[in-house]
Amino acid sequence: METSLGGLRVSKKKSLREEVYASLKKSILHGKLKAGQRLIEEQLADQVGISRTPVREAFHKLERDELVTRLPKGGFAVREFTKEDVEEIFGIRSALESYAAYLATLHITSDKISALEKKLKESEHALEKGDDEKVVQFHTEFHDLLYKSCKSKKLVEMINNFRDYFYRYRSALLHMENGINYSNKDHRQMLEAMKKKNPRLAERLVRKHLARGKDLVLKEIEEGRMAP
Repeated sequence: METSLGGLRVSKKKSLREEVYASLKKSILHGKLKAGQRLIEEQLADQVGISRTPVREAFHKLERDELVTRLPKGGFAVREFTKEDVEEIFGIRSALESYAAYLATLHITSDKISALEKKLKESEHALEKGDDEKVVQFHTEFHDLLYKSCKSKKLVEMINNFRDYFYRYRSALLHMENGINYSNKDHRQMLEAMKKKNPRLAERLVRKHLARGKDLVLKEIEEGRMAP
């Protein structure tokens, strides 16, 4: 049995606390629940059709994850972006993804190159149509294909541990002015470096790509368009 509240989906086959926690976490990291949005325990519990206890327990776990903050007068709200968050997540991404690109360039096969090319063209086509959500989806799939080409199970596992956190910033970045254009151009350069079997160049381009993304997000925060 599964019940739903907007982006929140709860299957009653597993621990309710874990299901509520996982659903809320995904909704926060994928931007369905916005930074600063108040989360009302009673409303969530009533509309999903469960008791308040698992919702309260999920909020406490999300608080430990630093994804929600406790409000002064009670209740919780989705934690907003901070400069420290941006620096930390982009630093982790740069270390893991640049190494993944290096290894992928060494090991990549022609069929994987074709798959990356197809995903990039789909992203460019979605951009032309103004379908931002599809662009985010295709960008995520491009990165996923790149990771899987690195032939390092442990590295892919490490990246996947942070996958939803990366998604939150990628989604925010691609909704900024020029964010999508920059990302498409960067992906094109990365793919060309991989085609030429130049792992050092691919690694540098990924670092450059993520440094640009970090700077764009920090600028949005500094200029007040993304609440710190």
